[in-house]
Parts: sequence; structure tokens; C-alpha cells
Amino acid sequence: MRLALLGFLTVALSACSTPKVMKEPTILAPVESSVTLKKNWQFKTESMPNKDSEGLFFAEDSTYVYAASTQGHLVSLLKSEQGRWMDQVAWQTKFASQIVSGPAKSGNQLIIGTAKGQVFSVAADTGQIGWQTQLSSEVMSHAVISDQKVFTRTVDGNVYALSLKTGEIVWTAAHQMPSLSLRGSPPVVVYDNTLFIGWDSGTIQALSAKSGALLWETRVAVPKGRTDLERMVDVQAGLVIKQDRLFALGYHGKLVSIDPRTGNFYFVNEVSGYRDLAVDDSHLYVVDDRDILHAFDLVSGAPVWKQTAFKGRLVGDLLLSQGELLVVDAWGYLHWVNPIQGIESSRFKHSNEYGDGNRILRIKAEGNTLTVLDDEGVIT
Repeated sequence: MRLALLGFLTVALSACSTPKVMKEPTILAPVESSVTLKKNWQFKTESMPNKDSEGLFFAEDSTYVYAASTQGHLVSLLKSEQGRWMDQVAWQTKFASQIVSGPAKSGNQLIIGTAKGQVFSVAADTGQIGWQTQLSSEVMSHAVISDQKVFTRTVDGNVYALSLKTGEIVWTAAHQMPSLSLRGSPPVVVYDNTLFIGWDSGTIQALSAKSGALLWETRVAVPKGRTDLERMVDVQAGLVIKQDRLFALGYHGKLVSIDPRTGNFYFVNEVSGYRDLAVDDSHLYVVDDRDILHAFDLVSGAPVWKQTAFKGRLVGDLLLSQGELLVVDAWGYLHWVNPIQGIESSRFKHSNEYGDGNRILRIKAEGNTLTVLDDEGVIT
């Protein structure tokens, strides 16, 4: 298998209380890699990395890649033209405020959120700002666009539905937040006209996507301990819908499978974590808060395998691509893991030509191409 690597722009992950890199992480065993990666191009914007980037993603289409930095730059890059790989800037727009979430893309619209509580709509072809809406506080959550609405959330516990066309607030819903939580807010999930939200209080809510009315609420984790740190129960991992089931993972909490219509549990497993899950037709893949990788049966929740080779290496969000499970760690390694056996089959060390850090923050697969953002604002 031969994959092409594309680089990207963003900034370092941070949380109010994120587990630190262990001083002595697990030493990687030798692997004879069967994957060959070809670097097509690499690009770095003028923006430097910043800690407040948990909500930064990137968007792309067949020709362009769109990315933002917390220094207020939104950029469009020409990634390919007539089959040739490029690294040209199509346009760049500068905002007065820090960009802390986005961009999300729908048609010719890009949606970003700022540290000052602003949501902007930007034309994807020109970079021209369309509408702007002021919300209650910092917009740390990556926007989700569905049914001509923009759904996002702010750090003070408010959820908003905005008109995609005008930016007008359609409805808002509020939730009481704990005194301490992990930095960032995972995106909401829209499914069957319902909005699903994981909260820092350890609960999951289902709201009507049309009106914001509460449909049900259930708890994934119960705060325990004497200190605020011990009582953190964030549902920080992104929620996942698969085979008409909702899957969620809580920090100091549980791994659960839920009926999205009622909030009733199909299964509950004692697993704590805060990174996004990955699912296929048979299994659910989870990295826990000790960086141990697990696979569970999608229907019963029964354990299938466990991989401890990455313990203490600050594993990032998981991704399935071309029948392999992709795992990144804080040292810039990209690992290919067989999803059936849980055995690492290939490994690649990411680097950039600017002499900066190598940690991969975001990764996306499309066909035989990987798009990667690292912690120094480099697009590879």
C-alpha cells in the first residue's frame, strides 16, 4: 500500500487539566513497515502555534484545503491542480480575534468561531466575510452544519442553532458547567433530527434540532473525590453514531452504548478516556486515559483485544482508513494497527522541513491520501 502525505496548519492542544506526557513512555518495539509514504508538499503559514487550539480542525475539497490559526488567520491552499500537487495560497483572511474553532464547510461557506464569542461565515472561494453573530462566550466547539443550520456551543455551557444563510440565532439552550473541566468542547452530533451533546458534568443530552427542547438526559459518569481535579467527569471524546446506536466515553467515567431515541443503555463498560472513538461495522476502538488501546464488540460491548504498546505516549484521536486503525502519539509517530488482532503493522515518523515540532494534531484520510496538521502550524 502506498499513501501520499499532505501537511497542514494548526496549533498545540491544551486543556485546563490534560494528562501530561509521562517521563518514561513505553519504548516502541521494532516494526517492519509495509506502508510507504510519499510527501507531496509541505506548507507553513506565518502564524505561530498557540495552546488554545482544541477546536481547530481543517476542511477540504478536491482542490483546496482550508485551515485556521489562533492568531486569527484563515487560509485557503491550492493543494492540487490538473493532477499536480501544489502549495499555493489562494487567499488569506485576517481576523481581529483569535480563531479557536473551525473551519467547518458547507457548499461555499466556511464557519469559524473566535475567543471573543463571534461566529463568522466566510466565502470559501474568495475569503470574503459574510455574516457575523455574537454569542455569549468563547466558541471552542467545532461547528456542525445540518439542515441549513449551524450548531455550536460556547464555554459557558450554551448551545446555539444559527441560520446558515443569515447567522440569525434560531434557538439556544443552557447547561450548568462544573468549576473545572478539560480544555475544549467536542462538537455536537446531529442524527435523526436530534442534537446529541456530551457535557463536562458527565451527562449526555438529546435536544430537538428544530427547537432545542430537551428530549432526554443520561449520566455517563458521577463526580467522585475531594478535589475538583478528582471530580472531573468530562464527556470530552466526540460522540459517535453507528448502526442506530450512540457511543460515548467519559473521563473518569464509562464507555457506553445508548439508544438515541430513549437514552437507555445497551451496554456499559468501565473505561475512562477523553480521545475520540473509532468504529467500523463490527468493533468499537477506544484509547483510555493510560494510552491503552482497546477493541470492543460493537453490539455486546465485550472486549476483543487490548494493546499496551503505546502506554504513556499520549495517543491522539483514532482514525480508520483502508482497513487499518491509525494511531498517533506525542512523539510524532503514526502507527498502523490491524483492527482485527490489535497488532501494529507499520510505523511512520512525521517531520517537517522547518525544524519545528512534529506532533500530529489532526489527521484525515481520503482515499490513499492523508492530510496532517502538526503542532508547529505546518501543513504536510
